This record gives sequence, structure tokens and C-alpha cells, in this order.
Amino acid sequence: MGVAVTFVSGPRRSGKSALIRTVLDQPWPRPPHYVRLISSAGDKERPKPLGKVPQECGMASATWVEYAPAEAFDVVPATVARLQRRDRNATVLIEADADPALRCAYPYDYRIFVMSMPQSVGEVFRSTEAAAHELHKALDDTVSFAAEIFGLLADESEADREVPEERPRLTLTEMRGFLYSPLGDELATRIQLLPPYHGLVESDVVVVNANGTPPGRASEECMQRIERLFERLSRIGGRRAEVFLCDPRNYNNKMCKRMLKALEPMYKRGPSHRAVSSPHFH
Repeated sequence: MGVAVTFVSGPRRSGKSALIRTVLDQPWPRPPHYVRLISSAGDKERPKPLGKVPQECGMASATWVEYAPAEAFDVVPATVARLQRRDRNATVLIEADADPALRCAYPYDYRIFVMSMPQSVGEVFRSTEAAAHELHKALDDTVSFAAEIFGLLADESEADREVPEERPRLTLTEMRGFLYSPLGDELATRIQLLPPYHGLVESDVVVVNANGTPPGRASEECMQRIERLFERLSRIGGRRAEVFLCDPRNYNNKMCKRMLKALEPMYKRGPSHRAVSSPHFH
């Protein structure tokens, strides 16, 4: 079978740990190894020990791994390899904040993105003017392009960074022609999102944490725009994703139950699932 790795990411305090706790309470054939990735550039502190061994929490093991963003491509594979040496057919559950350095650091089998209920469109999406500016920047600067499409960041040292090549601005006709191409359409779609939400477009399942509060008008407007974004991505690349608006802590809620049903391929050990239905909201 080999190792299977699930990546749970999203902005801080969005409900990732609550989702993981709910998932760990499900009937796993073999308890997963839990890994919490923490950037050394952030201010998150290691939690205090709960006084319980991992097995009592439904885990085979629990590991706190601190990494530097520039070393993500080394740290994540090394962490998985270390667990696989201990457990050949390990199931690994990785939790991390919305760090673009981690998105391509490993060929994850399953991706889950968790976000809080958005309070406005501007919380998730760039304004039209900002998106247009970032699009031109991405077209002029290879580093910006790699960051927007792949989540790849260059070394921030000014001495090593290349100066973006000066190019004439695209004409309206040229811009329209580029945007109607598959690559242009994908870039334009992704670039609408603010950086903490870039992981949305690559996820198999997206959980919008309602936290027991029904969405207001502004929240619904943002959710509708997320839905349109997923519909567009589906047309571009045939991606399949499911989006659930629910409280991941509420086991008895109908939406939470449907979310857990969608996550069964992960905790019943099936890395070849690749989501089974068209992108839609629940």
C-alpha cells in the first residue's frame, strides 16, 4: 500500500484542529500519524502537553515540526520518510497554516482546506483593481507568476533576486487573447484570491467553518463567488472538489455527517479516490 499523506491547511484559527479532532474520532483501520508543521518565521507557540499519549487521542504518533519556509521542500519529505521507516504503510495527517511554501512541498494524496466563515468578499478575494495589478505583475515577473500559480516563493534576499524585465504593457486585444487561453484563464482565476486562500483551488475538500453561526448577506455573497470560482476551475481543468458549510465539531449536524462521508476515502485509506463529484456546495 505504501504511505498515504493528507494535507490539512488554511488560515490560522479557522478550525483546522477542530476538523482533525472530528476526523480522528472516526473508525480508522489504522491510527494515523499526526504532524503539525509550524513556520519558524511565525509566532505560534508549541501547545502545552495534554497529559495523554497519542494513542489515547486516536493517533499512532504526534509530532511538532518547525521549519523555515525556504526549507519546506526538504522538511516535509524528510518528515514523511522518517514516519514511513517506522511504519511502512503509514497514514500521515499533516496540519499547517496557509503557507504557500508547503503547497508543492510534497505530492499529497489528499488536500483539505479549512476556512472561517467569510465576513465579506474582500476577506477572500482581491478587488478588481488589485487583481489586475497582480496579473500584470505576474506576467512581468517570473517569481510572481510562480507564486500565484504554484505557491513557490523565491529567496527574499535582494542580492539574489532578479529585477523584473521591463516589458511593454499588453494591449487590450493581447490581454483578452491571453485570458481566453487555458493558462491565462487559470492564472486569472487563481489571482482573484488573496494569498492565504490560494490553497482553495488545489483542494479535494473545502470546509467553511460556520462555527454555529448562519451566514449573513455579505457571507453568502462571498460564498457564491467561491462557488463560481470552483465552477470555472472545473471547466478549465476538470477538477473535482466538494465544499461544505458546517461546524466540524457538530457530529450530529446533517452537513457535518455529509462532510465526514466525503472524507471517508481519506480515513478509510484510499489515496486513489480523487474526489467523486462535481464541485458544489452543501
